Amino acid sequence: MRIDHIGFDDRSVVLLGAGATRGAKFVERATGALPPLDHDFFTQAQRLSAAKPQLLLETLIRDVVNTFGNNFSLTMEGYLTRLEQLSHVVADYRFRGWQPVNRFQRMREDFLQVLAALLDESIGREPDCIYHQRLVKQLSGDDVILSLNYDWLIDHTLMKFAARKWNPRTGYCVPTYTQGKRGIGTRYWAWKKKRNRPFFSRQTILLLKLHGSMNWFPVPKDRIPPRLELRTRWWHQNGRLKFEIAPPEWNKPTRSGVYVPVWRRARKALKDTKALIFIGYSLPETDLPVQALLTVEKDPNPLELLIVVNPDQRARHRIRTVLQRRLNDKTRVLSFEGLKDFHGFMEPNL
Repeated sequence: MRIDHIGFDDRSVVLLGAGATRGAKFVERATGALPPLDHDFFTQAQRLSAAKPQLLLETLIRDVVNTFGNNFSLTMEGYLTRLEQLSHVVADYRFRGWQPVNRFQRMREDFLQVLAALLDESIGREPDCIYHQRLVKQLSGDDVILSLNYDWLIDHTLMKFAARKWNPRTGYCVPTYTQGKRGIGTRYWAWKKKRNRPFFSRQTILLLKLHGSMNWFPVPKDRIPPRLELRTRWWHQNGRLKFEIAPPEWNKPTRSGVYVPVWRRARKALKDTKALIFIGYSLPETDLPVQALLTVEKDPNPLELLIVVNPDQRARHRIRTVLQRRLNDKTRVLSFEGLKDFHGFMEPNL
């Protein structure tokens, strides 16, 4: 990443959380549903327009009320984690006369379909965010983006604005299909030259989507090595959407299937980087996999630059605490309230 006015130009890792999408430029003028955060998913879901699958939403809310009561207060992770445990109890201790179908599994699937509809409506299919565009333009082909988001905002920004720095064949750190019908998505997500021809650069920014993505078709866990088929449509048309994500449950499948090479490469990137930029990620106490990922066990390289973009002072403190072994008296630590402020820092003359 290059930041001229502070004289920095070196290998960097950018970590994007849900707040990075919530802080996008187009959200500032939004009037309906917003990109959800963990704590306000159900609030945003109930703002979905009538154009979205209303039956799915109505079923979800009815099931939540029937299971947890009228005045439920649930985060995304809290809801799915409780469903996960309830489903295990039903499967392990089924009694005579119980329903043959585990309704908690169906509730989980309904939740994921509503999540897909909510992301589609709140982000759009051609998202335009000058803050993300500036970020991508400042990155080099040696830099790495770690995304904890399922949405396609950063993918779309790379496709449109990472001229000669983005290659979806290798940029996800998992080989993608490139030929025939299965390769259509790879060509779609490539940066385009003249006449809309896809260009595949030799060097690419890595986009490591640690929890999967709505624009990935499901990847069989037993496929070794894994390969991605990229979607060109990630919204409901007919029936239910199929996509590859690790939902915010307690037992995330980060040690199997397609997630193994992604997390392995993320660990290497974090060990080698000179700068870490956290945007919209609070490093919650319950996110033990990411905390472990950030903890370099032996002889960690000191960071030259740490940037945290988050309005929550406690979140900024947690991040510094986890990274304290990589901070010394030469490390420059900068904090910003939001993505808009960080954008102003990147381009002070705008």
